[in-house]
Amino acid sequence: MDDLIKALTAPFAAGFVVQRLLEILDPITVKLISNPNTKKIVLGLTSLSIGCALSAFGGMRIFQALHTVFPSFGDPPNWLDIAASGIFISAGTEGFNSLMKFANYKKEATKADAANKLQNAAGTDPAKAVAPQR
Repeated sequence: MDDLIKALTAPFAAGFVVQRLLEILDPITVKLISNPNTKKIVLGLTSLSIGCALSAFGGMRIFQALHTVFPSFGDPPNWLDIAASGIFISAGTEGFNSLMKFANYKKEATKADAANKLQNAAGTDPAKAVAPQR
């Protein structure tokens, strides 16, 4: 989990910057664009463009980072990594939070599975087998 966090720190920071930039641009777009749907599309495309540019020219590739942490994870084509990374970065902190929730869920599921295996092997309480009480 620590390796995953380290690998995604730069894309997270970039997502935070994009999110903050959109917050700054929002009052300007309200004055320039009266239709709320059009404004949402313009800001969304702006964040996606910035995310893809950071991915392509800043080397912030999500799949590349995941491949480093999880070697069994496939190595997708470069264009797909740039597009997916751009979308991830354009989501701001929401994308990072979703990924971290998923990683935490997988960690807890793995922990529960290991506890069940220990219980079956040793006949102990799984909660105590994974996190013994003092």
